[in-house]
Formats: sequence, C-alpha cells, structure tokens
Amino acid sequence: MFRSWQRRFVLLSAGAALLIVLSEPAPAWNDAGHMVVARIAWLRLTESQRQAVFARMKSHPHFETSLISNRPENATDAEWAFLRGSTWSDYIRPPKSYSKENVAEHARHKFHRGVWHYVNFPYHAGQKESELPREALPNETNIVAQIEQSLDVLRGKTKHDPGAVAGLSAEANDAVRFCWLFHLIGDLHQPLHAAALVDPKLFPEGDHGDQGGNLLAIRRSQSDKPMRLHACWDGMLSSDSRFDAVCRLADELTHDPSLVPEKFPELAQHRQVRDWAAESYLLAKTHVYRDGQFPLVRYVDVESRKVSADEVPALSEQQAAQSQQLARRRVTLAGYRLAEALKSIAGR
Repeated sequence: MFRSWQRRFVLLSAGAALLIVLSEPAPAWNDAGHMVVARIAWLRLTESQRQAVFARMKSHPHFETSLISNRPENATDAEWAFLRGSTWSDYIRPPKSYSKENVAEHARHKFHRGVWHYVNFPYHAGQKESELPREALPNETNIVAQIEQSLDVLRGKTKHDPGAVAGLSAEANDAVRFCWLFHLIGDLHQPLHAAALVDPKLFPEGDHGDQGGNLLAIRRSQSDKPMRLHACWDGMLSSDSRFDAVCRLADELTHDPSLVPEKFPELAQHRQVRDWAAESYLLAKTHVYRDGQFPLVRYVDVESRKVSADEVPALSEQQAAQSQQLARRRVTLAGYRLAEALKSIAGR
C-alpha cells in the first residue's frame, strides 16, 4: 500500500503513466542534462555563494585542462566551471581497453569511480511493493553513500575521505568532491540509477539484474533502430550542450509555471538522499517497468539477431512526450536540490 507521499508523487507525475525510459549503468543524462542541472543551481545561488564555491573549485587538479578550458566568450570562468564540473565525472572515464593498472596510474582516469554513479535497488516485475527496499544489490559503495560522503567532506564534518586519490591535498580533494556532488545529484534523479530489474531467467549471471536497464532494448519510435535503455533516457531532455542552449533551457525550465519550486512538495518532504533514491525507484517501478507490463527484450538478443528490430518495444509519440516531460521535471528538481546543497556548504 502506498504511503501518502507516494500517492502525491505518483499523482504529480500521472501524465507520464505510460512512460518507457531506459538506462545504462554508468552515465545518467548526457552532457546537456547535467549542465542544465548545474545551470539551474547557479541561478538559485547568490553571487557571493557562487564565488565561494568557485574559489574552492580552483584547487581542482584538472581546473585548467577541464573545468575552464574552451570557455565561451559570453561565459565567466565561474559559470563555465559549474557547468563543466557537472560533466567532469564522465570526462574521467577510462577506455574499456585500459587495465586497472593503467587507470590507477593515469593522471585523468585515476579519479574514475564507476560504482559511485548508481545504486541498484532490486525490482521484480509485477511486485506490489513500491517502497525502497531496505538493501540494494551488493556493491562496494553506491551513489547514495557518495553524495552523503561528498556533503560531509565539503561541510567539514569529516577529514577522512576513503574515496580520495592518494597524494591529493585536502583542498584539491574538496574541489574534486564538488564535481562529484554536481554530477551525482543529477544522476540520482534518473529513475534507473536507483533500480535494477531482477530476473534470473533473463539475466542468469551475476546478481541477475538488468544493470539499471542497460541489458534491455528500446526504440525511440517505430521507425528508429533499437538502442540500449540508458542511451534513450540520456538524450530525453536535450542533446545540445552548447553554453547558450543550456542557458536557454535552464531559463525555460525555471520559468515554467508547472516547474517552479512550489510545485515540488517533495523539496520539503524528502530531505534525505535516500528519499531521493526512493523517488527514482518508485518512478522506475511505475513508469519505466510499468508495474511489470514493460516488454522485456534483451539487448544481446537484438545484437545476435535472435530478436528482430520490429520485436523491440517502441515509444509512441505520446509516450515520448510523456518521457520528456518527466525528464524536465527530474532535471529541474535535481537543480533545485543541488542549489540547496551548495547553499548549505557556501552559507546562506
């Protein structure tokens, strides 16, 4: 049985009732999506708060080469660092061909932490329960723990950071943690970064999960080719990561009467990071997997041609529109929450 907050949350997103969205286990949103989250947060901060965060980001080991490189003429270093900082956690991903030794010694890739991007709370097709399971599928850490760790480090609640790169100064590690905070708050608002469909028959290996939708297939429309689930969701909001386009979209979202803070009761009701995961899990259950009604086609079977493209589920025009509307809502909410997190660090 739903709790009262769950009923309200489902009603708020009822327009997305037939949503079919999909995810890879690693990145959530594309660069444009993450940059819009950061831009919305930027708009919610005072100039002194912006500069307080930016001053600490200057110690980042990749400040010159990544955070402020290729800055557009109409952006300040601080604005650009916010936006670039939100995508840095994907920028540091190593090629699949790299060994653990290669990654550990690489100036850029040694910062990569793949398991920080998600948490796989198990979902079983058709289950009635909608509350977040007590335990996630086993992993060394997860996105909930790492958002909390980032906040503790940046608020000065702890000087010990087990995720820090060896030899990094405290100031540099703080700057790195700012980038992780920007990125992971965005990630957690993608429904499939909090859920994995578990089916031992479909996925007999490992933990039997679909890796947040990465092992299932979808088509954007009847005329499109099959794609991995996350790729569909990553580009649901926008694919234009140019500075002007990101600014326009952030302005559009924050001026949409249906997306102003007052339309998000969960901002006040859900204050803990685990609450945010519970929201995404509920959306994954009700809208992504459609309470067990989503047709399950393994991507590997499409690749091997065991399943034809025509047999892969496709979004209808209505479902695509509903998917985009939900993406707009989740990205906007992520931006508001990132702003509140940054205010708690920089001061009110």
